[in-house]
Amino acid sequence: MTATIETLVATLRYRPDLGLLFDPKSGTFHRLRNTVAKQMVSQIFSGADRQTVIDTVSNHYRADSSVVAADLDALVTTLTTAATAQAAPHDRALQEIDKRFDTELDFPLRLEIELTAVCNWNCGFCYNVWKIDPTMSDRDVRIAVRELPEKHIPTELATAILDECAEKGCYVIRYSGGETLLHPDAMDIFEHGGRLGLYQVIFTNGHFITADRAARLAAANVRCALVSIHGDRDQHNHLTGHPRAYDKAITAMQLLLDAGINVVAELTLVKENIAGALEVIRDVHRIGVREFGVMRYVPTGRNDDQYGVPISVTLPLMREIDQLTATECSGMTVAWPCAQKLCTSDTDTPLHADDPTLALRFSQIAGHCESGMVWASVSYDGQLRNCPHSNVYFGRLADHPVAELWPTLTKRVHEAVTTRDTCAGCAVADACRGGCHLPSFFAPKQVTGLGMPSLGAESVTGISG
Repeated sequence: MTATIETLVATLRYRPDLGLLFDPKSGTFHRLRNTVAKQMVSQIFSGADRQTVIDTVSNHYRADSSVVAADLDALVTTLTTAATAQAAPHDRALQEIDKRFDTELDFPLRLEIELTAVCNWNCGFCYNVWKIDPTMSDRDVRIAVRELPEKHIPTELATAILDECAEKGCYVIRYSGGETLLHPDAMDIFEHGGRLGLYQVIFTNGHFITADRAARLAAANVRCALVSIHGDRDQHNHLTGHPRAYDKAITAMQLLLDAGINVVAELTLVKENIAGALEVIRDVHRIGVREFGVMRYVPTGRNDDQYGVPISVTLPLMREIDQLTATECSGMTVAWPCAQKLCTSDTDTPLHADDPTLALRFSQIAGHCESGMVWASVSYDGQLRNCPHSNVYFGRLADHPVAELWPTLTKRVHEAVTTRDTCAGCAVADACRGGCHLPSFFAPKQVTGLGMPSLGAESVTGISG
């Protein structure tokens, strides 16, 4: 049985504070809900051999050692078998949100790192305009990005963050941009994370994916790629401002799938592509993609009238998507990430437990946001924030480790995420929590130029620097 225990330790990662095991190949979490199971696994990951675990548990509970041995063997076999079975190509992506962490975590389970501010596309709906004066034109934005003194997160900072994550039990790393692969050392960073055994996800427009690069990503334990696609060929190319954007995205998805990397096609829903959303799902389904994300345009202050989509379009489109996946695109999972309100209403509209649309809503809407509760985001200039859509920061990671800044961040988020009075009586209030909590998280901050917003006299971190 020693070899099996060794396999368990080699295959899975363990957070003893949460009784949580993680498979870095499949991205699967295993919760240990039994006190004895937690005690056994904690001893195993502390270096105890099989007999030591049996003796310790038997003595503590005054139990028959043969019974304890059988229970231990069954536990280890179950966990190692599950890990082996799930470490297969085309794993399910991390669309699902774990909503069972209502207490403050000592350290996040997931982290998003924005590697660069640079992108070869020119999407007017890009949420990175959180960092930009909303009065600037698209041309001025491009100029301002080019003139940034530092356009990419320093490689040594990125790898130091990965080192801390591996040590502290932050198991999932997602990389974004800009265009993620435009960081000059992106592949080196991914390979460093792979050597640490981290489950890695990249967000990309696909422009720089080749067969060789896809194979290299897979070897670095990049298990999932979220590829942006916002319409058919003409529409996507128009929205991105690039004449080959659609073909590059489709080709990239095929290459990534061929390399054994799961692909999630990501569509930003804007006024122009609502009518064509179903056709995009058909397009990616034909090439083998089986996960699709729909994210409503995030208001930024720039071009909101041009791109903004009312939340009322959500449920009708969900019905059409449900019909499409049932009749034409079998096996396709569609999710609306980024804290869509379960009531899909601009004004809070409590839902009743007998509402016939609840099943449909839960089949596509992920539920409340856990930014700042389970995960956090690092900006391209190395600042910690709760969410990549946020322009409020908690400190620089060049000066302070994540472990030092995270407690203040998560405390503020837990204080902000409370059920509104207008949601009282809603049967799914706990699952929804009112959708995105950014509007109520902090008072609006004035953004000037391309610099980060001033926090004024209020100290967000309580740490100097």
